[in-house]
Amino acid sequence: MKKKERFIGTCSDYTHEGLGVVKKDHDVIFVKNLLVGEEAEIEIIKVLKNYCVGRVYKMIKPSDEREEPICPVYKLCGGCSLMHMSYQAQQAFKTKRVKDTMERIGHVFFPVNDCLMDEEIYHYRNKVQVPVGEKDHRIVTGFYKPHTNDIIDNDFCFIQNEFSNEVTKYVKTLLEKYHIKPYDKVLKQGHIKHILTRYGVHTNEGMLALITYTKKVPHLHDLVNDVHNKFPSITTIIQNINPRHDNVILGDEVNVLYGPGYIHDTLLGNDYTISLKSFYQINPRQVEVLYTKAIELANLKKDDIVLDAYCGIGTIGLTLAKDVKKVYGIEVVEQAIEDAKENAKRNNIKNAEFICGDAGEVALEYKKQGIHFDVVIVDPPRKGCSELFLKQLIELSPERLVYISCNVATQARDMQLLTQYYEV
Repeated sequence: MKKKERFIGTCSDYTHEGLGVVKKDHDVIFVKNLLVGEEAEIEIIKVLKNYCVGRVYKMIKPSDEREEPICPVYKLCGGCSLMHMSYQAQQAFKTKRVKDTMERIGHVFFPVNDCLMDEEIYHYRNKVQVPVGEKDHRIVTGFYKPHTNDIIDNDFCFIQNEFSNEVTKYVKTLLEKYHIKPYDKVLKQGHIKHILTRYGVHTNEGMLALITYTKKVPHLHDLVNDVHNKFPSITTIIQNINPRHDNVILGDEVNVLYGPGYIHDTLLGNDYTISLKSFYQINPRQVEVLYTKAIELANLKKDDIVLDAYCGIGTIGLTLAKDVKKVYGIEVVEQAIEDAKENAKRNNIKNAEFICGDAGEVALEYKKQGIHFDVVIVDPPRKGCSELFLKQLIELSPERLVYISCNVATQARDMQLLTQYYEV
């Protein structure tokens, strides 16, 4: 096929990102915002070696599952990608993606239950990091247009909580007021890179973090005072200094400008300290569904010894601690382990022990000490479990294993090995 060529096609499937898949002769075309079963006139906008990229030039037969996106910048912004799908279509897509990925990458075949959906579809994120830039001599905040460095200016995101929307918008006006320049990726100059907010939905405690390119920022304390006066619910304000020129958002140096440097939130009856770099599940409603299901599947007994690998600030281990004899948590991020220890004390949980280190190396030490685990729960980052940890996990040979994942592709990869030892 050639660029700008048009043809009429029908969407037969989705990519893992939710793009519509259309086939014409021997060509495969990926089309944004096209639903399965929809017929459209499609224009080719990019020709690559193994596939083409197209756009809907004219819709001919829309699907009954099509929704009109509530967001005015949805088609431009890269913040979310399924708003044109109905609730039911999203559930089917997500469930099928798990099944297809397990079969294609993991070569494992078993029934996949329907995705457990959140009934409230908007304003669910409790953390947001918004890039800051400049366009036409004015400051813009929003998310990047896909595959570009162009920020789509937007003051109200429907998937962020309303606290984050209000704070981000206000900080944007203060950057203008005090002439604080956004960081310029090309010129490698300026001050502000990102505005980060976290919010405890059960405690109404808010955090604001300004990710800056430089340590010295003009009128920074004036900005902090204005924010503090405007939003009493903000209990801590932080400056994070990141002089890097890559896509890593947070730097190593943290300067607490106001408050204790952390916020609190409650989850399934426990109170948690959440620092800037703490991993804490993004959707507070769904995390309770997730952990409840994980604990149910773990089939816990009162005399069980549990390993919580990649434990973050201890949320899973501390949630189930009351149901078992002992919990051990491993996490490589030092601040997260400090938070986990503090969270255990805060909730008067005495049968949980947390260690900072690589999950594989610490698991090896546990094996040397002769500790036997009845249950292991893993919740690794997007790259999945390390080879060393999987090797040690198999040698530890727990009776039950619960694997929580935020990336089904790496989970499926790990399943190839685990299913040689465990029944799914």
